[in-house]
Amino acid sequence: MEKNRITVRDARPSDAPAIARLIVMAWPVEVFLEHGRKRTVEDLVELVTDIVSREETLYSYTNTVVAEDCIPDTGPAVVGAMIGYDGADLHRLRRPVEEEFIRRFGASDMKWSDETQAGEFYFDSVAVDPAYRGCGIGSSLFEAMSERARSMGYPVAGLLVDFDNPSAEKLYTRLGFRTVGGKDFFGHSMKHMQKNL
Repeated sequence: MEKNRITVRDARPSDAPAIARLIVMAWPVEVFLEHGRKRTVEDLVELVTDIVSREETLYSYTNTVVAEDCIPDTGPAVVGAMIGYDGADLHRLRRPVEEEFIRRFGASDMKWSDETQAGEFYFDSVAVDPAYRGCGIGSSLFEAMSERARSMGYPVAGLLVDFDNPSAEKLYTRLGFRTVGGKDFFGHSMKHMQKNL
């Protein structure tokens, strides 16, 4: 893979299937499937594809930047994605996600944790195709999303990282994030990190 083939751009509705596949890789999928009444990962990807293609949801294409590889002879392919939004909008944007999950997977006792809050631009999910990891795509996505947040006037960005994922924490620290506390995410303890924009 040649680095000069990779571009980062705002997502489009047509990117929804690729974005869904990527971001589901970044999630604790077992939590969703445990509450999903014998649903599969493919069922979850289908649900997320629908949510990404809409406006006014957490995972909307309007909240997403993608990395695209312009592959010779086959054309462009989305190989990375990152989602970010105003933490104050969490409940409003999450409501249609919760409703769609219940509609497709059935009601459950799953508790939707508040991973962000007002006062920060939240970097929700970032994922890079395994074949493209280690090529700087994650850093490029962070740079693009940080620029988007700055241009919208946000002074602080935040994210969560798993205590069991030191490599991700190392990347986030290199990008300027510092641990400011902890949060519960679907019953899983996570580090809450922030950086000034």
